[in-house]
Amino acid sequence: MANLVAREVLILDAALKEDEGTDDEPKSTQFVWLQLQDTKNSRIYTTSLSLDDIKEITNMKRYLEGRELINFAINLKSRETPLTLVFNPENEEINAQTIMIEEETEEAK
Repeated sequence: MANLVAREVLILDAALKEDEGTDDEPKSTQFVWLQLQDTKNSRIYTTSLSLDDIKEITNMKRYLEGRELINFAINLKSRETPLTLVFNPENEEINAQTIMIEEETEEAK
């Protein structure tokens, strides 16, 4: 995990999406797609959160379903304050673990 830096990012967009899978594995999978913008250099990043990721981040005992998932995405999209995420901007990988680091930082304040 070299070159990790803390960056403030804004959520530009969040949407509930569904992946239908492939012909070999026709399994439908829901996820929340995020578009984030670095407030320092205006770079755009994208990432996806699986239902497992959302459950872990929110510390829920169950998965969000239906309207709850839609509301979750709407609430993320409506967030106006930046998030401080720790990630490697060189490989641009933002994932659930990165977001968990942000949540732990917020709780420490």
